[in-house]
Amino acid sequence: MNINPIRLALKVLATIIALSINFTATAYDRNHNWDTPRQWFGKGKVEVILDEPPYPTETFTRIGYTLKTWEFEKDNLELNRIVVLNGLTGDELLTLEGQDLPQIWKDPLPEFPYPVDPIHHYYLSIQLPLPLDAKLPRTIVHRLVFFDTQRMKTVTMKGGWFAPRIRETPLAISSPVRGDRLAFINQSTNDYHFNVLIFTDGAIYTPERFATDTLQFDESLTSYYAGDPEKNESFFNYGKPLYAVADGTVIRVVDGLPENNGSAHDAPLDTFEDYAGNYLVLDIGQGRYAGYMHCIPGSFKVREGDQVREGDELARLGNSGNSDAPHLHFQITDDPDVFKSRGIPFVLKAYTKVGDAETGLPQDPQEITDSMMEQTTLFNTW
Repeated sequence: MNINPIRLALKVLATIIALSINFTATAYDRNHNWDTPRQWFGKGKVEVILDEPPYPTETFTRIGYTLKTWEFEKDNLELNRIVVLNGLTGDELLTLEGQDLPQIWKDPLPEFPYPVDPIHHYYLSIQLPLPLDAKLPRTIVHRLVFFDTQRMKTVTMKGGWFAPRIRETPLAISSPVRGDRLAFINQSTNDYHFNVLIFTDGAIYTPERFATDTLQFDESLTSYYAGDPEKNESFFNYGKPLYAVADGTVIRVVDGLPENNGSAHDAPLDTFEDYAGNYLVLDIGQGRYAGYMHCIPGSFKVREGDQVREGDELARLGNSGNSDAPHLHFQITDDPDVFKSRGIPFVLKAYTKVGDAETGLPQDPQEITDSMMEQTTLFNTW
């Protein structure tokens, strides 16, 4: 019998799509017995609404994205586990459960010093770490495991299929700070910066998605200050120069706000913009903006409109705004608005890994290029 290969391919594709649709709308219990679809599965869509290009650290390739789900808790469902799967092979890439489950953004939203929209879905953000030598998946899907508190049983569904942006290359910049035993924290993790979602004006913003807070440790690699923690001068990084990470144009400078006293967190925060403290935004081209927050008042070396070259000094690291200790909050975004924007992943052109802040252990210097660091990495860069 003659078979038209195009017609056969279309038939196979239609079958796969039909099976996919049927599978995502059906639940099964922990014994893998198929359940009769219930009403909540009719509205139980799980989708990826935000995803960013993968970026490498010295340990992992990290893929960041956000899941949007229905309000499953209203259907007596407790989320117990998220399993991230290779969409083609079914291999498990990551399992999140217990304290590792991501924060669920839902109504009522946490108190936030910015006008927010009501939301009618749940939102969860995941940063998937894959070994550097692993082949990146062409597709990713999720298995969500719930406990039905009404029927007292476990139910599971699949959803959140997407194709990661594996062909894209992250932005490479020079470091905004220089020195020995530096640390970039809060960026290569599922917590804090990465989790921030701002719901306003009918949009979702993620300005801090890949933001980092910079610290500097002493020679013992165990402390970033000495003496009274409520004095800024006790911190090893206080007053250090901040540098342009690329050629660009200064488009925003906010100055004149008072500083906190060390860890006292005592500076007034009268407006939402005050949370950034004294800050500067640098337009580095191609719709990318570098933000430098918490600077020392009166320390800016540039004004709005100035053209700068990579490596030029811009200001001094301080402790203004919403800050628990002297540090630079640095971020790359797609808009000059430091709050109503979306974070962009980036890597440093070069640094030298010298130890680990969590263990306090040094290591033989390791030269790293075109990479971001893990949260506890200590490094030198000049």
